[in-house]
Formats: sequence, C-alpha cells, structure tokens
Amino acid sequence: MRYGRIAGLIVVVGLALGLAGGIIVRRGATQSPATLTGPNLLGNNDFAADADGDGLPDGWTALDRGGVRVSDFRFAKGAAGRSVEIDGINNYLASPFIAVHANATYRVAFRALADNPQKPSPTRIRVRFHWRDAEGVEFSNVAGTWQTVPHRAWATISSSAAAPIGAAHLSISIHPGSDDRIVVDELGLGQVGVRIAPWPQGKQAAMALSFDYETAMGGLIHSRSDDPENSVNPLLRAQRMRSGAEEILRLFTAGHIRGTWYATGYNFLMGNREHRVFMGNPTYSSWATVANGWPTAYWASTPWFAADPYADERSAPEWYFGSQIAGLKAAGQDIESHTFAHFAGGLVGPADWRADFEAWIAVAKAMGIPRATSLAFPWSWTGGMQWDSWEVLAANGISSVTRTNTRQPRFRIADRDTYALRQLPGHDTITVVADEYLTPQSLRKVKQRLEIARLNEGAIDIWAHTEEVTSPEQRAAWAEVIAARGPFWVASIPDIVAWSHSLKHVRIQLQGEQPTYRFKLVNDNADALRGLTLILPFTPDRVTVGRQPVTAAGDRLQLDVAGRTTLEVTLWPA
Repeated sequence: MRYGRIAGLIVVVGLALGLAGGIIVRRGATQSPATLTGPNLLGNNDFAADADGDGLPDGWTALDRGGVRVSDFRFAKGAAGRSVEIDGINNYLASPFIAVHANATYRVAFRALADNPQKPSPTRIRVRFHWRDAEGVEFSNVAGTWQTVPHRAWATISSSAAAPIGAAHLSISIHPGSDDRIVVDELGLGQVGVRIAPWPQGKQAAMALSFDYETAMGGLIHSRSDDPENSVNPLLRAQRMRSGAEEILRLFTAGHIRGTWYATGYNFLMGNREHRVFMGNPTYSSWATVANGWPTAYWASTPWFAADPYADERSAPEWYFGSQIAGLKAAGQDIESHTFAHFAGGLVGPADWRADFEAWIAVAKAMGIPRATSLAFPWSWTGGMQWDSWEVLAANGISSVTRTNTRQPRFRIADRDTYALRQLPGHDTITVVADEYLTPQSLRKVKQRLEIARLNEGAIDIWAHTEEVTSPEQRAAWAEVIAARGPFWVASIPDIVAWSHSLKHVRIQLQGEQPTYRFKLVNDNADALRGLTLILPFTPDRVTVGRQPVTAAGDRLQLDVAGRTTLEVTLWPA
C-alpha cells in the first residue's frame, strides 16, 4: 500500500485537494463548509497478514477463495506492499467489519486494474456497503455505481454511503463485472469527520479473561459423558479448582487484570451444617438422562444436591469456597453467575430459572457480592432455551451471556466469525459475547481468533475452568495470551458490554471546519467515560478542549468525559 489514508486515494481522481499535514478536504456541490475524511479504518488493509496460510488476507473473505490470491503485482510500479487479485464475475472480496454510528458517512477508495493477457480489454467494478444490525443480521446492502477499470492501467474507484438507522457494523465488498481478472491495491475505508472509536484507551478490540469456577457441587459431581474429566474423582477436581483459582489470581494481580469469575452457588458457602435446602433440592428426572449425555441415570432419580456433606469449609473444602470468594472480592475481581445449580439451561424451564436466581442472589448477597449482570451457561447449553426462560434472565438483570451453543448452527447466538458483540434476538437488553476455550492445545487457534477479533474491532472472551490452570503448560498458555494483550482493552465482561452500550449515547456535533476544525463532544450518559478515544480527520498541530490545551497522539485523542457533559474541541491545522 502506498497510502495509509483513504483520503490520499481520493486525491488521485480529482475529488479532493490536499492541505498541510495530510488533511484531505472534499467539497460537494452543496456542501459548505468542506468535509474531511479521516484515516483508514480497515484492518489488514495492506493485505500483508495471512497467519492461517489460507491464501486470503486475515480478516478478509471471498465467495470463492480459489479465485482470489494475494501477490506482489508486477505492474504496480513503485508500489510497496501487496495486491489482491480477484477472478470471476460472481466472486467478491469482502473486508473485515468496523463499528459504525448511524447517519455517519463512510467513504471507500482503492486502485484497480484489469489484467487478462488473452483479452486485453477494460472491465467494470463496483462496491457494496453491507450494514449489519446489533443482532448480527445484514439488513441493508447498498451498491455503488459500476466504474471502469482499464487494462493494465490503474484507476481509482471510490464510493460513499451513510450508515442507516439501526446499523452497528459495516463491511464493504468488491464485485467484478466480468470474468476478467482484476487487481486491487491501496484500499482504504474512512469515516467523514470525527469518529468515536469503539473501545477506550486507543485500543483496537476488547478482550475478557474469564473462568468457570465450581465446587464439587457444580459440574464436577454432576459431570456429563462428554466431560473429558468425568472419570476423575470430583473431590480431586474441586481441589484443583481451588488451587487453580489461587494461581489465576496471582497472574491477574501481577498483570493488573480484572477477570470475570463465573461461580456456582456452593462457591459462596462457608459450609452447610444447618442443612439448608436450596431450590427445593429438585430431581431432574425429565432431562438429566443418558439420552441427554449423562453417563448413567443416577441424576435422573437423585435429588440434585443430595451429595452435600453438610459440613463446613474447614472440614470439606472441596464443597464450599466461601473464603476464596472473599479473597476475590478483596482483590477487586468480577464475580458473576454460572447458575446456582449448574444445570442445563436449555432443558430446564422458567420456574427452574427463577428458583436458581433466587438461590444464587441470596448466597451472593450474604458474601457482599452484588446481583450478577452476566451469566455463563453450564455446558454451553443454550440450545432449547424458551422465550419465558430468557425473560427470567432479563427480569433478573442479566445484561450479558457467554458459553453459548457452538455445535448446532440453528441454536448459535454468538458471533464467532467477527467477534462482534451481538444483541440477543428479541431481547435488546441482553448482549451475547463470543468465547474461545484456552488450553495448551488450543493456544495457536486462540491467538488466531484474537487476531480476527482485532481486525474486526470485536470483543472476545478467553476462558477455561480454574481447575485447568494448575499445570505449567496451562499457566504458560495464559501468560502468553496476557502478553499479547497490547492492542486489546482487557476488562471484565460486564465492563466491556457496558462500554459498548454507553457509546450509543455519545455524539459529535460539527461546529465548523475553517480556519480551525471545531466540534462538540456530547456525553448523554449519566456516568463518566474514561479513556474515550476520538479518531480525528487529520493530525492537528494543537488541540484545545474549551480553552485548555490537550495533547493528541497523531490523529488519536483520548479524553476523560464526565457524565451529562458537553465538551467543545478545536483542532488547529499545522
């Protein structure tokens, strides 16, 4: 790529004039003042990265990858970087997604030429804008005009479109108009004006580090056939859960990380010598069966909490983790729900869910832990969830879920293609977070998925069971992921979801562009936003907020913005 900024491409076709400092101004027939296009927002826009070796640039997709290849195109004289060649009238090349704001305008531009050595003729090409809503559904597909691509001579292709109401993400795709091979280079996508970056502190994506955290009364005693540890004594596994939690806390403390700990109900108990009965001690005869994956019919005929030793943490530390919960709370870690009973969420009904919430909230409150706002489904069992069951989650304040179905496409609710936060269909107060399971064996894949999340400005949850972080290999895998956090905002799942929601209530109001670029930043949230990052349409010589000078890092400006506040920002050109 010869240009890192989309605006530099627009100059080529005479749509723009350059100003000092690389500012690019485009003035339409009815526009006054001028309109500035900001820096290139597309991940892997120079096509250089291909970590999985599949022949496509990381983050990019094609209808037929056999008709797409990356190359150092020999006719791109003087060009640095790589080109992409597209072959086939029904083929296309599609970009990673970026987060968008409704009504903002986005402009794409790139260089293209035709290269058919047998038939030296021009062809045509066009761009489509794919707008995706918060549920991950493409609801608008806007095509630009067909534009001429000459044979072995570069032309600049450019198109613009405004994000419709309801748009959450944008991808662009490039479509040939014939079977002639076309070559694409110097591709960029920019937002007109100031862009509110999707994540704070100038980070490109978000990453949560979370754990399923259970006593013997969780999934250990109730283990299913597909649990690779189901033959291991549950008391030994519970001991590993405890020691693994201590290892993780040391890792997180050293790295200043606030993790998310999904705890089951007995984690909060110091003991149960008084023989308390939780949830009516149900027997799940209709679903805890061999047909549904349990190794025997034992739990179909046995009350779910029958194994309780009715002791205390000192004499039965495998069953009660109350002291560890107190330690996690003191360390500022985030403690959320893995359900009280560790049941199969898609098999139980709304009454079971109500009883589970009541029990979890009661034992958490006794330990000074607030109501959960996030839930990790045991066994990733969301398949079969009833509407009324989801209503119970919403009524109990759950605003995010993870550990969701991965095996059956008809039940999938998380975006594991781009790692966008996805709104649960029919429940706009619940956000689904895609997760990836980390083991020493999956480390390479997890790092590839982190890169996909980064390229798509997404949010990814990396998780394991606390019992697994007891081996040197597992601790090394977690240390390697933590070491790769540079481009990621590392935060708890509730904080990641809350930040995403808060940006819906932040606005930019342009005040003027000449001789200085002035705008208002409006935070309609009640809470402050720390590290809010703005991507500016050019690199200013200096910046003032009100009358106070502030420092920008190139075309990035980070601000701490109080709740219910409007800031007046001025950018001074060089």
